[in-house]
Amino acid sequence: MKIAGQVAIVTGGGSGLGRAMALGLAREGAKVLIAEVREGEGKRVLEEILSRGGTGQLFLGDASQEKTAREMVDFCLQRLGGLDILINNAGLRMEEHEDGVYEPWRCLQMRPTHELPVEEWDLILNVNLRAVFLCTHFALPPMIRQKRGTIISLSSNAGNQGVSGKSAYCASKHGVEGLMETVALEMRDYGISANAIHPGGRVNVDGRGGVSPDVVVPLVLSLCSQDSPAITGKVIRARDWNQGKGIS
Repeated sequence: MKIAGQVAIVTGGGSGLGRAMALGLAREGAKVLIAEVREGEGKRVLEEILSRGGTGQLFLGDASQEKTAREMVDFCLQRLGGLDILINNAGLRMEEHEDGVYEPWRCLQMRPTHELPVEEWDLILNVNLRAVFLCTHFALPPMIRQKRGTIISLSSNAGNQGVSGKSAYCASKHGVEGLMETVALEMRDYGISANAIHPGGRVNVDGRGGVSPDVVVPLVLSLCSQDSPAITGKVIRARDWNQGKGIS
């Protein structure tokens, strides 16, 4: 299936991995809805898409809220004429910064489980898992009606192992992988694929080093090009996939 003409939502599409995937899809001719909580970042990526001759829209809101997630899908259907691809990318990380400076919209401090504030647990589970469920929940009905669709959710190494100081993050990514495996089972007969992917290492989204966000793009484009859900219910490491395909 050609990506050209398909309609995609990319949550957290205003920077890092989200930006790379949104630009990659637009470059292949997809119509892209950037879903963001940060207006400035979302506008910049949308302008990049439009300046290169692509088609896109910007939706502002917190997809972990039921009303917002529903409105996002409705907005996409109305403004871009459909919905073929959902990229659940928006998420929070947990890390240990030497400078002690944390950006609550992107990263929280690593803490042992007994020291983790309940409100931080709730925040990470809401953004990393509840939003994935809500966006998927509202995206599925139009995909079922057209009997095709691609759902891709971002996970990490923490999706299948524990990491000290990251209990909330690990729980959220374990949940994402289980959710995608379940959706894949439920949706195979409707021509809808659901997979979890991760880069295969820390992603350089803040200048602190790691895997380039662009390493994920070839895998995303391949999954969105499937004629049928041949690859579904999987957890795929982008770096391993690229090496197997000979992609640098």
